Amino acid sequence: MATKIVRKGKGIRLKEAAEQKLSKIKIGLGWEVRRGGQLDLDASVFMLGEDGKLPGDEFFVFYNNLESPDGMVKHRGDNRIGDSEGDDEEILLNLPFISPVVKELVFIVSIYDAKNRRHNFGNLDEAYIRVLNLENQYEVLHYDLDADFGDDTEVEFARLVREDDGWRFIPTGYGSKIGLQGYVDKYIPEL
Repeated sequence: MATKIVRKGKGIRLKEAAEQKLSKIKIGLGWEVRRGGQLDLDASVFMLGEDGKLPGDEFFVFYNNLESPDGMVKHRGDNRIGDSEGDDEEILLNLPFISPVVKELVFIVSIYDAKNRRHNFGNLDEAYIRVLNLENQYEVLHYDLDADFGDDTEVEFARLVREDDGWRFIPTGYGSKIGLQGYVDKYIPEL
């Protein structure tokens, strides 16, 4: 079985991509910094409810909150230099047991302190997101971000959307300059 290479906006059901129902997966995110550069990129997951908002602050999984309240989404920690082989940051998911209030997961990669350090995604040569089946370590899906994000300081890599019988992976590749706090503000419910 070959890895499915996906394109921006072309969603695929995980069970179709894997040719079986998936339960425990790893979302691997990676990037290469241009020669001579150094960036601290951070992966974050926004676990959204039916209304497109966080059900609570604890459903924002990132370097200061490494686990969702149900324990089914776990961030493996911050890689501050991103120069290792393989995935630079990893998020583990146990799909069948993610809280039923969660309808969508949004995967954002942001540059730490980008504005003050004058860093942006134009400093990257490559970036990707991939899905691995943890039971057999098989790479199910792979999406290379082929866009040039120039002066963007964060990128939405992909979304996982809950469906009646599983999850759909949608590679998005949207860049922005709103900062990680901008995403927090976007997904926090209004009082």
